Amino acid sequence: MSRQKRILAGLGIAIIVCSTYLWLFGVQSYFALGARYMARKMPVLKMVPVAPPDSSISKAPGSKLSYFGYEFEVPWDDIDEAKSRIVGDIAIITFRSGNVLSVWNGSPHSFINTVVSSGKLEPDTFRQLYGDKAMESDYALLRIMLETTPDKITPFVSKKQAVSCATLLLMKGFAAARGESGIFAVTAGEFEGFQFGRPQNLPIGYDVELFSDSGSLDFVFGQKVNGPTLISQPDINRILNTIHKVPAATMASATRSN
Repeated sequence: MSRQKRILAGLGIAIIVCSTYLWLFGVQSYFALGARYMARKMPVLKMVPVAPPDSSISKAPGSKLSYFGYEFEVPWDDIDEAKSRIVGDIAIITFRSGNVLSVWNGSPHSFINTVVSSGKLEPDTFRQLYGDKAMESDYALLRIMLETTPDKITPFVSKKQAVSCATLLLMKGFAAARGESGIFAVTAGEFEGFQFGRPQNLPIGYDVELFSDSGSLDFVFGQKVNGPTLISQPDINRILNTIHKVPAATMASATRSN
């Protein structure tokens, strides 16, 4: 065989091999490369939920609050009553230190319904992509999402798994935007959930999302720049450790007592 023919034969084999690879693994390779590129831009995509860095509970003088049928304590007693208010399903508690705590109340499966409707998916299609477990509760879907990392997408997984994981990573990027300093698995009474962000001496916010069979509560902590009161992990733990359901008669109340 002449040299030219050997070259042509080699090119032909290479084309066949590449075409076969692209046919079998092209989609997976595309998503695998895309996932790793996204992770370089958003390191939070490589994180998974872990235990909080500190389990201690603040013993500072505080206030007892009641919203949306639940009662809890905050380790601060400087609530600015004039600026605090309830807007629909959101309670906004303002403190004289300049810090703000927002409590968002949600219904069961609201997260799942939002994901399904925004993606224009039928429930059966959603179940095929993400499995029966993801349809059980908002907590289950969010946990599956947060436990998805770029290394779960390789050229050798199925096309369905590559597409599913890539979509979960996209959603994780939005859901965990506050969690670049850490994602933590937490419990609070009947609730299970996640804390996004590690309290530190920086003017950033922290978010704790809690889920139960009866609904969800989302605590958003706003830290004032150079404010006198720094939010700590023991402060957050104080809220999580004291939250409990109150009698139905006080479901719509927003009473406060120091």
